[in-house]
Amino acid sequence: MSADLATNAYDTLRSGILTGAIPGDTLWSDREIAARMNLSRTPVRDAMQRLAAEGLVEVIPRRGTRVLPLLASDVLEIHQIAKALELEAARLLARQNEPDLLSLHQAVDDMHTALAEDDREKWAHADTRFHFTVVDQCGNKRLSQLYHAQRGLTDRARYFALYLRPLPLKSAQEHRAMLEALVARDEDQLAAIYTTHWDRTTAELVDLVQKHQPVMPNISQK
Repeated sequence: MSADLATNAYDTLRSGILTGAIPGDTLWSDREIAARMNLSRTPVRDAMQRLAAEGLVEVIPRRGTRVLPLLASDVLEIHQIAKALELEAARLLARQNEPDLLSLHQAVDDMHTALAEDDREKWAHADTRFHFTVVDQCGNKRLSQLYHAQRGLTDRARYFALYLRPLPLKSAQEHRAMLEALVARDEDQLAAIYTTHWDRTTAELVDLVQKHQPVMPNISQK
C-alpha cells in the first residue's frame, strides 16, 4: 500500500467525520466505509487506527468501527488542554529574537476577508492556519506533536458549530489582538487575550453541543 493511498484515506475519512458526512455514534464495517467513501479497504483500516488515536473513532474488534459522538464534556476537556499548550507556544514564540510572523499576519487578514464575504469555511481555514502557525513555530517539537494529536476533537467541535454560531467577528478581533501582543512581545497581554478567547469560545461550543446534539450539521450541503 502506498503512502499516498493511506494519506488520502485518512484525509477523506477525517473530513467526513468533521463535516458530518459520516455521522457520529454510528457503527461501520471496513467494507461499508470503504464503499461509502470510494476507498480501498486496507488504507481505510490504517486510517481508522490514526483516527482512533485522535479520539474520533473507536475500533471494536470483530464488530467494526464506531464513529464517536461529539460530547460537551469532551469539548470542554480538550479545549482546556489546547488552551494550555497553545498559550505556552505563543509565549515561546514571543521570546524568539526574530520571530517570523508573516504567516500570522496573512492568516488574520484572511479571516477578516472571509468574514466580509460571509465565507465561514474560508474563515475556518484561516483560523486553523493561525493556531497551527503559532504552535509549529514555537520551537518545541514535542509541544507541537502533543497539540496536533488532540486537534481532532477541537476541529470537530469547530466544524459542528460553524453554521450554528453567529458570524465569528469577535473571534477575528481577538486573533488580531493576539498578533499585536506577539509583535509587542507582551506576554502578560498575550496570556490575557488567549485566556479570554479560549474561555469564551469553549463556553460557546459547549453550549451549542449541548443544545443541538445528536444532530450534526453537514457543512458539505451548505
